[in-house]
Amino acid sequence: MNTIVSEARQYTNTISKGSALLEETRTLLRAWQPGESLNEFCERVLREDLLGRMTAYRARDIVRRVFARRYLRPDNKPALLLKRLLKGGHSGQLFSDLCLLYAARNDDLIRDVVTHLYWPALSEGRLALAPPHVVEFLRQAERDTRIPEPWSEQVKLKAARGILKAMADFGLLVEVSRRRRELVHFRPTDRTIVFVAYDLHFVGSTDAGVVDHQDWALFGLTPREVGAALDRLSGEGWWLAQIAGSVVRITWKHASMEEVADALAR
Repeated sequence: MNTIVSEARQYTNTISKGSALLEETRTLLRAWQPGESLNEFCERVLREDLLGRMTAYRARDIVRRVFARRYLRPDNKPALLLKRLLKGGHSGQLFSDLCLLYAARNDDLIRDVVTHLYWPALSEGRLALAPPHVVEFLRQAERDTRIPEPWSEQVKLKAARGILKAMADFGLLVEVSRRRRELVHFRPTDRTIVFVAYDLHFVGSTDAGVVDHQDWALFGLTPREVGAALDRLSGEGWWLAQIAGSVVRITWKHASMEEVADALAR
């Protein structure tokens, strides 16, 4: 299996702290208030026992090292938008797809395992991914300095288990037995494609840059497939797309991500 990663990356073992934590993320987003400092929010989570039966150390770890890292960096826009979608009743695949997106944007290890291990394994017809596959990926990362200081075998195994659990929670794998997770022919929802396209547009990507962006690789989509999806969704009124080869022109309908979130919630 080809797992060469050419881009400069620096991996951490943060995934060992939290996997996907979708239910905990829903709970924290519903409780989180804009303007509340991270310290204040963390203390309120503990005081109000928002995460239920877990130690104070574990609850703080989830808030600071998982929730804040994924949804409050580089600012709180991800949390604001996901909170808006939750209020509109979107707590299913659109929500989990976007949690995968934000997790990968803030954790190179998640991004690279999905794009350089999961999708190639699926295209090769493999049936399953197991911890040894990820551990070998991490050994390769140590050799090419994506992990500057080598991890112990125990740390690598813990990170491998954490990322495979996260991938199962995100819908990329399905657990068929205690020690076996099989690959799923995963595809994002159309609403996910709408959200991501607008998000890339509003952060300054050109129309062609939207089509070619690396984020689509998380969902197994090539630029050609992205272009076809944008063209198809143009017919549903989300935008007007004109795509011919490398020439991409899109007339965008909505003026802000808040508008997009509200439209998706209808």
